[in-house]
Amino acid sequence: MKPTIGILGLGKIGRAAGENLLREGYPVLAVRRPSTEDFVGVGGQLVESAAELARRSDLLITCLPTEESMVEGFTGANGIVAGAHAGLTVLEMGTFASTLKAELAEALKPTGAVMLDSPISGTPSMVANKACVLFVSGDKTVADRWSNVINAFSPKNYYVGEFGSGMAIKLVTNFIVGANSLVVAEAFVFGVAAGLDPDLMIKVIGPSAAQSRVFDFRAPMIAQRKFKPAPGPAHILWKDLQFIRDESDRMGLAAPVLKAQLEWFGKMMSQGKQDDEVAAVFEMLESATQASKPQ
Repeated sequence: MKPTIGILGLGKIGRAAGENLLREGYPVLAVRRPSTEDFVGVGGQLVESAAELARRSDLLITCLPTEESMVEGFTGANGIVAGAHAGLTVLEMGTFASTLKAELAEALKPTGAVMLDSPISGTPSMVANKACVLFVSGDKTVADRWSNVINAFSPKNYYVGEFGSGMAIKLVTNFIVGANSLVVAEAFVFGVAAGLDPDLMIKVIGPSAAQSRVFDFRAPMIAQRKFKPAPGPAHILWKDLQFIRDESDRMGLAAPVLKAQLEWFGKMMSQGKQDDEVAAVFEMLESATQASKPQ
């Protein structure tokens, strides 16, 4: 029989991973919430608490939205630690401070359960299409034990080293994604100001040396000025940039490109555009350009 998989955090990414696992024949459990009732309709099972989820799972995937939900989900009265058992592996896929993940992994130790720090890189649609990337770190023997399950929902997965290495490489990845997004937006402001047609830029830059996955993903949004609904909301990148800033400060880095990201994506936050697509930073740059022109 296939192992039982629990998912704590059945949001867009958790749901996509869970449905992929169901299609591969794995029994998948989640906690009952008003938003998860329909999970039964696609073959999932519901339990009443995170503690019960841990008790009944062999592998427990966590994909929670905030640090507060992480702490409550793990160490609350009915949290994972209360139901954890020897043999349970927790695959933690969120983007959070490494110190928090280490604290929660330590809280699990007396139960015999083990955590893998395995942040996921990709939008919900990428997870649904098995095009996301998983950075797995921690005990390699444990990681290897779960390779078949991980491959079932994220074929592009990499073991990157000891616990915490997953978060380090995820922050590097998101640093590059944020920087590329800002560069693409500023380049389009430049191109439009020079009189170029946005669709023409997409057509000819796409196959050029300036091509990137970020360009392919966000340039059409900029050309169409379509920033909602947002596959990559700005508030998610902003959250990750705070972790990157903290680590950068700790290591004493100069970080000029990071400072530019914090400035411009911070403007999105301050102007209430946190739910807009990251690509909407184009509007911030465009407005600043127009404001600086002589009247």
